[in-house]
Amino acid sequence: MNRRHFLSTSVAAGVSTSHSEAQNGPKDLRQAMFMGIAKAKKDLPRKAQLKVEGDKLRILQFTDIHFFCDREKFGEKADLQTVEDMKRMIENTDPHLLAITGDLWSDNPHGQGQEFFEYSLKKITSLGKPWLFNWGNHDRLDDYAAAQVTLTEAKNSLYRGGHDGGNYRISITNSGDRQLMELLCLNTTTQGVQAAQEKWLTQQKSSDSPVLCFLHIPLLQYDTVWQKKIAKGIFKESVCTYGEDGSAIAKLKKFGDVKACFCGHDHVNDYSGTWDGIEMVYGRATGHAGYGAHKLKKGGKLITVDLANPKKTRHTWKTVFADGSDWAPA
Repeated sequence: MNRRHFLSTSVAAGVSTSHSEAQNGPKDLRQAMFMGIAKAKKDLPRKAQLKVEGDKLRILQFTDIHFFCDREKFGEKADLQTVEDMKRMIENTDPHLLAITGDLWSDNPHGQGQEFFEYSLKKITSLGKPWLFNWGNHDRLDDYAAAQVTLTEAKNSLYRGGHDGGNYRISITNSGDRQLMELLCLNTTTQGVQAAQEKWLTQQKSSDSPVLCFLHIPLLQYDTVWQKKIAKGIFKESVCTYGEDGSAIAKLKKFGDVKACFCGHDHVNDYSGTWDGIEMVYGRATGHAGYGAHKLKKGGKLITVDLANPKKTRHTWKTVFADGSDWAPA
């Protein structure tokens, strides 16, 4: 299954996704911005903090899990295999944090998005690790305001986007509460980073620590680094940026010392390249129900950050698999 077929099956399942949206994003920008933007109707915290003992921070990225995708074909078997794989990868890597970077469940056919959301949340919280969440273009339901509350109050959740359009930041500190770095989480809705997210970035107090950015839909520069042959890894489908025009990277530079961006969305790409000092890194698609398994083995991405010297923070990454093996571009 390729992306076009994947999107067409969403239509068959009752999701109003047109061919135009599949290629360029929805025509109605207000509809796109609504996804995950609705503010919670309850006062929620905006700050998140994760304390880390020692000099290493390990983040395990799972992306494009796609619970409930193609259940007519797979039943629950594919989703249960995905959960088992995630458990094994966690056992093998012992991360401090899980980064769930979008498309946790698949759409809202016939109003079933809430059911899918609740199932997905139970599976993630059962993993027993702190976790962050980015909205993906397939994470759809009817009541986003209520979901903002549920996400924030879920066990081990570091989600804090309830009042800021799904955008938030996480402070990584040592045991003495000294901030060592920040994680920036952006909601790319169904069109990539747009005016609303850029405005939020410009309204933020700039970070005085190194930053890693997590988002679902890739920035335009993901395509640039590959086309200019300054990226390494696996490229098996065109970069799907939808409406992002490349301007977001300037806002990221003003936000702070962003070292890297980690995205998902394109299931059979796994590469990285650096543009303007920021490494653009694809996560490895995780969910067995999502397309692409015949082209690229499902897995996760282990990101390791050296916190020993905050002024010279360095990160490395490798793709990891449930069988204990791993991969990185030569």
